[in-house]
Amino acid sequence: MIPKADVHFDFRAKLVVAVLVMSLVALLTSDITLYALMVFLVLYLAIQGLSRHALIYALIALALGMMRVVSNGNGLTFLLPEMFLFILVRTTIMLMAAEPLLGMPPGEVVAVCKKMRVPDMAALPLTFMLRFLPAVEGEFRDVFEALGMRRLLSFRHPLRTFEHVVTPVMLRSSRIAEELAASAESRGISSPGEHTCRRVIRFGCHDAALSIISMAIAFSCVVFDKGFLA
Repeated sequence: MIPKADVHFDFRAKLVVAVLVMSLVALLTSDITLYALMVFLVLYLAIQGLSRHALIYALIALALGMMRVVSNGNGLTFLLPEMFLFILVRTTIMLMAAEPLLGMPPGEVVAVCKKMRVPDMAALPLTFMLRFLPAVEGEFRDVFEALGMRRLLSFRHPLRTFEHVVTPVMLRSSRIAEELAASAESRGISSPGEHTCRRVIRFGCHDAALSIISMAIAFSCVVFDKGFLA
Protein backbone atom coordinates (compact mmCIF):
# COMPACT_ATOMS: atom_id res chain seq x y z
CA MET A 1 0.00 0.00 0.00
CA ILE A 2 1.35 3.43 -0.96
CA PRO A 3 1.60 5.78 2.04
CA LYS A 4 -0.19 9.10 1.91
CA ALA A 5 1.89 12.23 2.16
CA ASP A 6 0.97 14.92 4.68
CA VAL A 7 1.71 17.76 2.26
CA HIS A 8 -1.45 19.47 1.05
CA PHE A 9 -1.08 22.46 -1.22
CA ASP A 10 -3.69 25.16 -1.57
CA PHE A 11 -5.70 25.29 -4.80
CA ARG A 12 -4.08 28.63 -5.66
CA ALA A 13 -0.57 27.19 -5.40
CA LYS A 14 -1.53 24.26 -7.63
CA LEU A 15 -3.08 26.68 -10.09
CA VAL A 16 0.16 28.68 -10.21
CA VAL A 17 2.09 25.49 -11.06
CA ALA A 18 -0.44 24.51 -13.74
CA VAL A 19 -0.44 27.95 -15.41
CA LEU A 20 3.38 28.12 -15.41
CA VAL A 21 3.68 24.62 -16.87
CA MET A 22 1.11 25.33 -19.60
CA SER A 23 3.07 28.44 -20.53
CA LEU A 24 6.38 26.57 -20.56
CA VAL A 25 4.96 23.88 -22.82
CA ALA A 26 4.26 26.56 -25.41
CA LEU A 27 7.66 28.25 -24.99
CA LEU A 28 10.25 25.49 -24.53
CA THR A 29 11.88 23.77 -27.48
CA SER A 30 14.85 21.92 -25.95
CA ASP A 31 14.40 18.30 -24.91
CA ILE A 32 16.70 18.81 -21.91
CA THR A 33 14.52 21.53 -20.39
CA LEU A 34 11.32 19.59 -21.10
CA TYR A 35 12.59 16.45 -19.35
CA ALA A 36 14.00 18.55 -16.48
CA LEU A 37 10.48 19.94 -16.11
CA MET A 38 9.15 16.37 -16.04
CA VAL A 39 11.53 15.51 -13.18
CA PHE A 40 10.23 18.48 -11.18
CA LEU A 41 6.61 17.42 -11.83
CA VAL A 42 7.32 13.82 -10.77
CA LEU A 43 8.63 15.12 -7.43
CA TYR A 44 5.69 17.51 -7.24
CA LEU A 45 3.25 14.60 -7.55
CA ALA A 46 5.16 12.34 -5.18
CA ILE A 47 5.22 14.76 -2.23
CA GLN A 48 1.43 15.06 -2.43
CA GLY A 49 0.90 11.34 -1.96
CA LEU A 50 0.39 10.64 -5.66
CA SER A 51 3.30 8.22 -5.72
CA ARG A 52 1.63 5.73 -8.05
CA HIS A 53 0.82 8.46 -10.56
CA ALA A 54 4.35 9.83 -10.20
CA LEU A 55 5.83 6.39 -10.95
CA ILE A 56 3.60 5.91 -14.00
CA TYR A 57 4.51 9.32 -15.38
CA ALA A 58 8.20 8.69 -14.67
CA LEU A 59 8.06 5.47 -16.70
CA ILE A 60 6.20 7.29 -19.50
CA ALA A 61 8.82 10.05 -19.48
CA LEU A 62 11.59 7.45 -19.62
CA ALA A 63 9.93 5.68 -22.55
CA LEU A 64 9.42 8.96 -24.40
CA GLY A 65 13.03 9.95 -23.77
CA MET A 66 14.28 6.66 -25.17
CA MET A 67 12.08 7.05 -28.25
CA ARG A 68 13.38 10.59 -28.80
CA VAL A 69 16.97 9.35 -28.58
CA VAL A 70 16.35 6.43 -30.94
CA SER A 71 14.42 8.56 -33.43
CA ASN A 72 17.15 11.24 -33.50
CA GLY A 73 14.65 13.79 -34.74
CA ASN A 74 13.36 11.59 -37.58
CA GLY A 75 10.49 9.79 -35.88
CA LEU A 76 9.97 6.05 -35.49
CA THR A 77 8.63 4.81 -38.83
CA PHE A 78 5.41 6.22 -40.27
CA LEU A 79 3.43 5.01 -37.23
CA LEU A 80 5.27 7.35 -34.82
CA PRO A 81 6.36 10.46 -36.72
CA GLU A 82 8.41 13.13 -34.98
CA MET A 83 5.41 15.47 -34.70
CA PHE A 84 3.50 12.78 -32.79
CA LEU A 85 6.36 12.43 -30.27
CA PHE A 86 6.52 16.23 -30.05
CA ILE A 87 2.83 16.40 -29.11
CA LEU A 88 2.99 13.37 -26.82
CA VAL A 89 5.80 14.84 -24.68
CA ARG A 90 3.97 18.12 -24.18
CA THR A 91 0.62 16.46 -23.53
CA THR A 92 2.21 14.29 -20.84
CA ILE A 93 3.69 17.36 -19.14
CA MET A 94 0.32 19.13 -19.13
CA LEU A 95 -1.41 16.07 -17.66
CA MET A 96 1.22 15.87 -14.91
CA ALA A 97 0.58 19.50 -13.94
CA ALA A 98 -3.21 19.05 -14.01
CA GLU A 99 -3.29 15.80 -12.02
CA PRO A 100 -3.34 17.39 -8.51
CA LEU A 101 -6.10 19.82 -9.55
CA LEU A 102 -8.40 17.06 -10.81
CA GLY A 103 -8.45 15.34 -7.43
CA MET A 104 -9.48 18.40 -5.41
CA PRO A 105 -12.82 18.44 -3.55
CA PRO A 106 -15.29 20.76 -5.31
CA GLY A 107 -16.26 22.41 -2.02
CA GLU A 108 -12.69 23.51 -1.47
CA VAL A 109 -12.44 24.89 -5.01
CA VAL A 110 -15.66 26.87 -4.58
CA ALA A 111 -14.55 28.20 -1.19
CA VAL A 112 -11.21 29.34 -2.64
CA CYS A 113 -12.91 30.98 -5.62
CA LYS A 114 -15.32 32.80 -3.31
CA LYS A 115 -12.43 33.94 -1.15
CA MET A 116 -10.64 35.27 -4.25
CA ARG A 117 -13.89 36.95 -5.38
CA VAL A 118 -13.84 35.04 -8.66
CA PRO A 119 -17.13 35.62 -10.57
CA ASP A 120 -19.55 32.70 -10.54
CA MET A 121 -19.54 32.60 -14.34
CA ALA A 122 -15.86 31.53 -14.12
CA ALA A 123 -15.85 29.63 -10.82
CA LEU A 124 -18.78 27.30 -11.53
CA PRO A 125 -17.52 25.98 -14.92
CA LEU A 126 -14.09 25.41 -13.34
CA THR A 127 -15.64 23.43 -10.49
CA PHE A 128 -17.74 21.30 -12.84
CA MET A 129 -14.73 20.62 -15.07
CA LEU A 130 -12.63 19.39 -12.13
CA ARG A 131 -15.42 16.97 -11.21
CA PHE A 132 -16.40 16.00 -14.75
CA LEU A 133 -13.01 14.96 -16.14
CA PRO A 134 -12.20 12.33 -13.46
CA ALA A 135 -15.72 10.92 -13.84
CA VAL A 136 -15.30 10.58 -17.60
CA GLU A 137 -11.89 8.97 -17.08
CA GLY A 138 -13.55 6.38 -14.85
CA GLU A 139 -16.17 5.74 -17.52
CA PHE A 140 -13.47 5.12 -20.14
CA ARG A 141 -11.80 2.68 -17.75
CA ASP A 142 -15.06 0.79 -17.16
CA VAL A 143 -15.83 0.63 -20.88
CA PHE A 144 -12.36 -0.74 -21.70
CA GLU A 145 -12.70 -3.37 -18.97
CA ALA A 146 -16.14 -4.41 -20.23
CA LEU A 147 -15.00 -4.60 -23.86
CA GLY A 148 -11.92 -6.55 -22.82
CA MET A 149 -14.03 -9.12 -20.99
CA ARG A 150 -16.26 -9.50 -24.06
CA ARG A 151 -13.23 -9.58 -26.40
CA LEU A 152 -14.52 -6.65 -28.45
CA LEU A 153 -11.25 -4.70 -28.40
CA SER A 154 -9.52 -5.33 -31.71
CA PHE A 155 -6.79 -3.47 -33.57
CA ARG A 156 -7.93 -5.20 -36.75
CA HIS A 157 -11.18 -3.21 -36.71
CA PRO A 158 -10.23 0.22 -35.29
CA LEU A 159 -13.41 2.00 -36.43
CA ARG A 160 -15.64 -0.60 -34.82
CA THR A 161 -13.59 -0.47 -31.62
CA PHE A 162 -13.79 3.33 -31.65
CA GLU A 163 -17.57 3.10 -31.93
CA HIS A 164 -17.79 0.58 -29.06
CA VAL A 165 -15.73 2.88 -26.83
CA VAL A 166 -16.98 6.37 -27.69
CA THR A 167 -20.73 5.74 -27.98
CA PRO A 168 -21.35 4.51 -24.40
CA VAL A 169 -18.98 7.11 -22.96
CA MET A 170 -20.80 9.95 -24.76
CA LEU A 171 -24.19 8.71 -23.57
CA ARG A 172 -22.93 8.28 -20.04
CA SER A 173 -21.19 11.68 -20.06
CA SER A 174 -24.46 13.53 -20.56
CA ARG A 175 -25.93 11.63 -17.61
CA ILE A 176 -22.86 12.44 -15.49
CA ALA A 177 -23.22 16.15 -16.31
CA GLU A 178 -26.85 16.11 -15.16
CA GLU A 179 -25.97 14.25 -11.96
CA LEU A 180 -23.13 16.66 -11.14
CA ALA A 181 -25.37 19.67 -11.75
CA ALA A 182 -28.10 18.25 -9.49
CA SER A 183 -25.53 17.39 -6.81
CA ALA A 184 -24.02 20.87 -6.93
CA GLU A 185 -27.42 22.56 -6.69
CA SER A 186 -28.40 20.42 -3.70
CA ARG A 187 -25.22 21.61 -1.95
CA GLY A 188 -26.06 25.25 -2.64
CA ILE A 189 -23.26 25.92 -5.10
CA SER A 190 -25.15 28.85 -6.64
CA SER A 191 -26.09 30.35 -3.27
CA PRO A 192 -24.93 33.96 -2.92
CA GLY A 193 -24.02 33.46 0.74
CA GLU A 194 -20.64 32.53 2.18
CA HIS A 195 -19.41 29.04 1.27
CA THR A 196 -17.66 27.03 3.93
CA CYS A 197 -15.29 24.09 3.72
CA ARG A 198 -14.24 21.46 6.24
CA ARG A 199 -10.62 22.04 5.28
CA VAL A 200 -9.01 25.28 6.40
CA ILE A 201 -8.58 27.54 3.37
CA ARG A 202 -5.22 29.18 3.91
CA PHE A 203 -2.31 30.05 1.66
CA GLY A 204 0.49 28.86 3.93
CA CYS A 205 4.26 29.06 3.88
CA HIS A 206 4.60 25.78 1.96
CA ASP A 207 2.19 27.14 -0.69
CA ALA A 208 4.29 30.29 -1.03
CA ALA A 209 7.45 28.18 -1.22
CA LEU A 210 5.94 26.01 -3.98
CA SER A 211 4.91 29.09 -5.95
CA ILE A 212 8.34 30.73 -5.62
CA ILE A 213 10.20 27.52 -6.51
CA SER A 214 7.91 26.97 -9.50
CA MET A 215 8.49 30.50 -10.79
CA ALA A 216 12.25 30.14 -10.29
CA ILE A 217 12.28 26.83 -12.18
CA ALA A 218 10.13 28.32 -14.95
CA PHE A 219 12.48 31.30 -15.29
CA SER A 220 15.54 29.00 -15.30
CA CYS A 221 14.00 26.76 -17.97
CA VAL A 222 13.27 29.72 -20.25
CA VAL A 223 16.77 31.21 -19.74
CA PHE A 224 18.46 27.87 -20.45
CA ASP A 225 16.18 26.99 -23.37
CA LYS A 226 16.56 30.31 -25.14
CA GLY A 227 20.28 30.60 -24.39
CA PHE A 228 20.07 34.06 -22.82
CA LEU A 229 23.26 33.38 -20.84
CA ALA A 230 25.26 32.31 -23.89
